[in-house]
Amino acid sequence: MQKAFEAPLEELILCGIEPPIAKTFCEERKNIDPQKEWVDLQTRNIHVVHYKDPLYPTLLRTIYDPPPLLFVRGSLPDPSRHTLAVVGSRHPSLYGKLVTRQLITPLAQSPLIIVSGLAYGIDALAHTITLEEKGTTVAILGSGLDEETLYPQEHLSLAKRIVDQGGAVVSEFPMGTPPLKQHFPFRNRLIAGWCQGTLIIEANKKSGSLITARAALDAGRDVYAVPGPITSPLSEGPNNLLKMGAIPVTEPTDILPSLQTPAISSVAYTPSTQEESQLLTTLSLDPKHIDVLIEETHLSSSAVSSTLTLLEMKGIIKHVGSQYYIRVSSLA
Repeated sequence: MQKAFEAPLEELILCGIEPPIAKTFCEERKNIDPQKEWVDLQTRNIHVVHYKDPLYPTLLRTIYDPPPLLFVRGSLPDPSRHTLAVVGSRHPSLYGKLVTRQLITPLAQSPLIIVSGLAYGIDALAHTITLEEKGTTVAILGSGLDEETLYPQEHLSLAKRIVDQGGAVVSEFPMGTPPLKQHFPFRNRLIAGWCQGTLIIEANKKSGSLITARAALDAGRDVYAVPGPITSPLSEGPNNLLKMGAIPVTEPTDILPSLQTPAISSVAYTPSTQEESQLLTTLSLDPKHIDVLIEETHLSSSAVSSTLTLLEMKGIIKHVGSQYYIRVSSLA
């Protein structure tokens, strides 16, 4: 870690870091005392989870440009557990509040983990209901985790309750990072990337919740939307998502079945070509990127791409987003 921190500009660029980012890092690191930062993290009970850590969320690894580090307060849940992002308006109507309670109460009583952004409105309500039902919830922030910069400040006690009840408060931003406007699209991509699906409950047409929905679609995840009155501006976002093909939700059972992780089918499949055999031997329920499959099978990129397409059409494998694949059938 120390060698990486002290590496010269040329080595950082050779490792794949974009030159402008590497240059900025080299200019700014003279203002950083790593030992002091580490002690400060420990003092505040904040731990760091890196990309290769077993606790790093499995699905988050598969999004475009996943954060190399996560700053965490509390306990990260088992990466194998099912997760649902719940986001919506910061100023929900009575209808939005009632719907949130009606949907989240039974979901929080299941093994499902509820993920949201600790924001005012629907986010905070989703966290609170989950805690009331003794469920597990994760809050992802667009600020640092220290008490001085955690945002919103009015939800410091809610963040503490989340941690105390076995959940986690998470950020990709280091301590001392203020809640700048440009941070929240990054936060929203983490919320969507962490989860198998994203539920939108009330959002006007300019809501940040729609950024989360787009991030979920980009990652190949399910997007759910609660229909609302066509006379309400807060229904514009969900209703438009429904027109675009989002899954309509009027009761919890609309969500739970589609969030189940695919199991390996008991019906054995016999590969019909050598390429299929090589790819299927390499694949499992653990998502693998197409570049990794090319490297591990030593097949050409065109052969891998065409074979994956055929296997997906046969229902033997599944694309889980961002060119990551899993095998959902056993082999003969």
